Amino acid sequence: HFHIDKNNLSTVTLEEYEKVWREWLNYSDTKSLQGLENFTNVDYTQGTSQTFDQFILRHSKDREILVLSGDFQYHACLGKHVQFSYVDYPHHLEGILQGPGLHALLISAPFSDFGCIHPDFEYIMKICNVHDIPVCLDIAYWGIAKNIHIDLDNYPAIKEVTCSLSKPFHTLENHRVGIRFTKDYVDDGISMLNEVKMQNEYSMALGVAYMRHFSPDYNWEKYGSRYEELCSQLNLVYCDSVIFALGDAERHEEFNRGIEGNYRVCISEYLSDC
Repeated sequence: HFHIDKNNLSTVTLEEYEKVWREWLNYSDTKSLQGLENFTNVDYTQGTSQTFDQFILRHSKDREILVLSGDFQYHACLGKHVQFSYVDYPHHLEGILQGPGLHALLISAPFSDFGCIHPDFEYIMKICNVHDIPVCLDIAYWGIAKNIHIDLDNYPAIKEVTCSLSKPFHTLENHRVGIRFTKDYVDDGISMLNEVKMQNEYSMALGVAYMRHFSPDYNWEKYGSRYEELCSQLNLVYCDSVIFALGDAERHEEFNRGIEGNYRVCISEYLSDC
C-alpha cells in the first residue's frame, strides 16, 4: 500500500527531478532508452503537451509540422493553426517532402495507435536524418509499455525527448508531471519558466515520490496476467501497452483513428479493480 501525505511532501530541485527521471526511465527489465546522456538540457513540463506546444510553435515559422496518421490527436488541434500534414503512408514520406529543412516531425514510441513501436520507425528516422527533419520523440506511454528498446545515438534526427507520468499513474494526469530532454539548449517558454523557477514544485515532488516507489514495469507486473485474460475473453489482439489492445471493424469501428484496418481499444476500465 502506497500513501502520500501531501502535508509532508518535500519540494525537489530540478536537478533531483532530472536525476530521478533518468534513473526511472531505464530501471526496467523490458525496455531501454540508451543515449539519453547526450540530451543534457532538461526542463520540467506540464505533461508532454507543453513540449508539443513549444516544438510546434518554434518550428512552424519556417517548417511544415508532420505527424503520422494515428498518432496523438492533440497535434491536429494545434495543426489547425499552422502548416500541418498527416503522413498516411510512411513509405511515401519522401514523396511528400518539399525539400530539406522544411519539415519537423512529432512521433510517439510506443506509437499511439498501435501500442507498440511503429513498424516503420527506423525507416522514418533515416528519412528525417537525410532531409534535416528535427524530431520530437514522445515516450508518454513508457510507464505502460514493454519491448521497447531505443538507442538515441542511432537516430541523430531526434532532437528532443518528452515523457510524463499521466498514463502509468492514475490521478497524476491532473498534476501534469512531465519532462523534456533536449540535445541543445532551446530558448523558448519552457526553458524560460524553468530558469526563473516557475515550475510546479508540488507536481515535481509527487512525480519523484511515485517514481521512487514504482518502476516503469510496475503496470505490466501488476496487470499483465489480467491483461492477457481480458484480451482472450474479449477476443482482442495483444499489444505492448498494457491499457490498449487491438479490435476489429465489426465491433470497434468507432475507434479507428485514421489508419485503415486498425482499431485501438482502451481496456483500462477492466483493469481498475485488479
